Amino acid sequence: MVYSTSSARKARAEIPVFEIVRREPRNSFVWHTHDYPAPCARWNYHPEYELHLITKGGGQYVVGDYFGFFTPGNLVLIGPNVPHGWFSDVTPGEVVQDRNVVLQVSRSWFDGLMTLCPELDVLQDLLSASRYGVEFLGPAVACLGTRLIEIGTMDDAARIPALIDLLLDLARCPRRTLCSAGLNLSLDNMETEKIDLIIRNIIENNVVFYNQAEMAKEVGLSASAFSRQFRRATGDTFVSFMKKLRIGRACQLLMTTDQSVSDISAATGFSNLSNFNRQFLQLRQTTPSRYRRDVRRLMKHEAGSGEIHGEKSAGVHGQHLQ
Repeated sequence: MVYSTSSARKARAEIPVFEIVRREPRNSFVWHTHDYPAPCARWNYHPEYELHLITKGGGQYVVGDYFGFFTPGNLVLIGPNVPHGWFSDVTPGEVVQDRNVVLQVSRSWFDGLMTLCPELDVLQDLLSASRYGVEFLGPAVACLGTRLIEIGTMDDAARIPALIDLLLDLARCPRRTLCSAGLNLSLDNMETEKIDLIIRNIIENNVVFYNQAEMAKEVGLSASAFSRQFRRATGDTFVSFMKKLRIGRACQLLMTTDQSVSDISAATGFSNLSNFNRQFLQLRQTTPSRYRRDVRRLMKHEAGSGEIHGEKSAGVHGQHLQ
């Protein structure tokens, strides 16, 4: 079957959007599935490593300057800040459900892991190659893909050794690199570069009190130009972007401190408690109080038995934010 390349080539001609990948405080990485089309299925980049599996459908994928066709079983490792996207040919209204399985891990997690366990230095060649994009080949790929899927069904503690074992086997798997010369993101203009630096500063430092006027002034843009550039760089409005980061910070405080919900609301930049509760429910499908109760119940079970049994409540797991 031959697939149209128009969606992929159109996307590649545009500046990739900055994808926000925010893990839950108790999780070392983000694992998720998504449909196609979906808000996160775009020409994008992010500072995390990404292991990407296609389970259904076909089309064309783009990694840096590489164009290729994919079918189910396509398994690719993308390095930090390498632009990428997978594009299926669908008719209007058609949805390919659970097309992708995605695992995203920060560079700092790998650095810490290999510092703690020098034996895992055998992963360095694979991680280094990922800056070109790595496609895995051979009969073992089907089994490796199945193991990636199974990580999503495991209890939190079981995921870590499963991921390490998977990475070690991926390092031994036949592979090919995709794009030329380690093509990382090269921004096309200084305004977009300024926005990118602001986004990274906000995320890395958990800044919650900036407003759009302050940001526009900091990068020397008018409010309208800043708004336009920010949406172009992230695919999101500044207000929506900051709301997601504030809720993520609130989740950390709910889990790790005994501060009241009211104090956490104020500490994360919400104007009043009712607005905080409403926004939290919209993004996490649970209330702040219930989130705290559910997380602590899981932690208590884990401490008492070494395992987490039973159903995990909505909003507790690592999420992929757009």
